[in-house]
Amino acid sequence: MSLSVNEHPWGNGIPDINEIEKICWQMLHEGATNRKSAMHQAVIGTSVDSIAYMRTVVLRRVDIETRKIYLHTDKRSKKMKDLEQTKHLSWLVYDQSLRTQIRCSGSIIIHHMDDLCKEQWDHTGHHSRRYYMLDREVEEMDDASTGLNEALTAFDYTLEESEVGFQHFVVVETRIDWMDWYYTHSKGNRRAKFNYQENILTGMSWLMP
Repeated sequence: MSLSVNEHPWGNGIPDINEIEKICWQMLHEGATNRKSAMHQAVIGTSVDSIAYMRTVVLRRVDIETRKIYLHTDKRSKKMKDLEQTKHLSWLVYDQSLRTQIRCSGSIIIHHMDDLCKEQWDHTGHHSRRYYMLDREVEEMDDASTGLNEALTAFDYTLEESEVGFQHFVVVETRIDWMDWYYTHSKGNRRAKFNYQENILTGMSWLMP
């Protein structure tokens, strides 16, 4: 979806709530497939022991038909410990040019060393693989550092050598059970919510902005 700063996809007057739901998913899909999209980077939220943790991740894949959203991460990361405990994930994306915020949430499935994980790993670029090749035995460091050794900094490794990183590569699948759309405008804001069950849209309603 490519719109200028002064355009938006919601039409004039009161937008159609059915079209809003479809366009939201199109926006999310655009975010996953277009690196220049404002929604290519998303904020995810987890809650552990009554404390909320927010992180910025890359929106890697969106399956509109099945209402699923995917991210990649390192199995050794702190977020993985949170996700393994909560089995749930919340997402937030925002496009300032479209004045549109989308929030969604659902249960997760962690893919590690399975077919889907291998498929996504095979599509992971040479440059990105170096982060999964890092030695992460030590978390706290005495000095500021990228953690990369000289070979990783210079991308001085072959694609075959980078396969060692696959053991640390994880794909997190979120099965969305609700989505919240929020649109801001000088003439008045709009907000709507959509509920899903087993990837089927089961309800939609206007909300107070």
